[in-house]
Amino acid sequence: MQTNEAWITLFRRIPANLHDGLTVGLRSGVEIAIQTILKLEPDFIIMRGRLTGTQEGGKILLMPYAEMTVLSIARNLAEPEIEAIFGKGDPPALIAMPPVAAAAPVAEPAAKEATVSDPAAAVNPPRKPEQQSKSVMLAKLRERLKDTPPGGK
Repeated sequence: MQTNEAWITLFRRIPANLHDGLTVGLRSGVEIAIQTILKLEPDFIIMRGRLTGTQEGGKILLMPYAEMTVLSIARNLAEPEIEAIFGKGDPPALIAMPPVAAAAPVAEPAAKEATVSDPAAAVNPPRKPEQQSKSVMLAKLRERLKDTPPGGK
């Protein structure tokens, strides 16, 4: 499907009562707040609208579909409204896709060879100490402080 046809199909799905809440993002970064869609031509849309962030509305805009990057609906829609506009379930493109295979495990880089200065270290490499819970650490600290004479010396 050509890009223009996709935009036309999308605009036709959206009911007229939601046109006033649509915003179109353009390649240039400008956003257009649509008030009414007047006509969907093969290469451009004719609409009444304004630049977002301005108060001056009601201008007639002829916008090529090729300049559009995103269409957003400013109003919160309930699930039944979304299903009425876009249908229910997964989009056909997702249904037709084959299931994703499990990713192959990533090979870990080879560890550097241990120097044989300490044979025990080569057999039993040192481990990180396990983390202790906060309550265990506080209990140990309190025990040490209990044995310390007043004045700290």
